[in-house]
Amino acid sequence: MVKKLVYVAVIASLLAACEAKEPAQQPTIDADIVKTAATDFSYVANLPSEKKEHYQTFLNDGDIAVLQTFSPEEMVLIMLDLVHETRIDALYAITYQNSATPTKEKFEQQYMDLRAYDLLETYLMFRYYDQVAINEASTPDRQVVQLEISASNHNFAKTFALQRQDGIWKILLF
Repeated sequence: MVKKLVYVAVIASLLAACEAKEPAQQPTIDADIVKTAATDFSYVANLPSEKKEHYQTFLNDGDIAVLQTFSPEEMVLIMLDLVHETRIDALYAITYQNSATPTKEKFEQQYMDLRAYDLLETYLMFRYYDQVAINEASTPDRQVVQLEISASNHNFAKTFALQRQDGIWKILLF
């Protein structure tokens, strides 16, 4: 009986101590720091100012014709920027349209299911790329752009195929 009373007393004192403590404070994220980190890098930051204006016009108005002067390399950089911004409508506009390309309605779902993670991973991995250049496997009709990054003694490359359509280099996503 005494043992039971001791156990009850110990448990009661532990419960009282738990109630007296302030609840643990949840870690918080400083929104300004996150916003600053997110805006520190942009794949389109080094584009000439005229091309940045054309790109902004494309984003605002959806007028893809303003991208006619963009090189295949610049189109890959734009694509990666759109991946980061999750601008699926604009990604659809710069995607080469062929028989394998889904309708605009199905594109969003298929992009999210099949391509979004891979492209976001590429965005993050190559954000401080060393070089973006036309690969030797290119032909006049189809350009292969290679994004390269080196870290220590490791080299990584990601290639993207583009084909000209309506005077604009478009990405073959599907």
